[in-house]
Amino acid sequence: MNAAVALGANGAVPVGVDGGVVLGVDGAVLVGVDIVEVDRIVRAGRRGGGVFDRRLTTAAERDLGPGPAAFSVKESLIKAVGGRPPGFAWHDFEAESRPPAGRGASLLEEAAGELAASTGLPLTEGAAYTVRGASGRAALRRLRPEGGADGTVAGAARWGIGDGLFVSLAIVYVEGSV
Repeated sequence: MNAAVALGANGAVPVGVDGGVVLGVDGAVLVGVDIVEVDRIVRAGRRGGGVFDRRLTTAAERDLGPGPAAFSVKESLIKAVGGRPPGFAWHDFEAESRPPAGRGASLLEEAAGELAASTGLPLTEGAAYTVRGASGRAALRRLRPEGGADGTVAGAARWGIGDGLFVSLAIVYVEGSV
């Protein structure tokens, strides 16, 4: 997503950027991108085996996928919320069986198109994410810095594989705010 323009209810609108938070007329959205070599993730998975999978993903996620891409996807979610806050757990982010929906899905699609155009790698897979725990609280502090600590934090991600790379994009937002 371009830092100067974001997709608003009436098309592209000027926005501001404050500490990595994209601010637009439809609410704030946190954005994270991760690009990692496929071989690096495959090696880590082989070294860690089932322990690596269990530490990184929940049982429900292992039933859904995205398999080795989960590391890159969760790294992009971590970047969106501003890093690993105190109390962080990989399970703070959990893929859902439903696809991203509503305004968050539209914003994700626009940003995914721009990232795919700049990297040359299509982002062909995607999922909605539950964002909870320490990461959910950190996201809420960034999304509502004026102290409004209410709301359900949600996430959505797109990812793709090509040229020996995993590329993932995540957005994090308060449900109903975008």
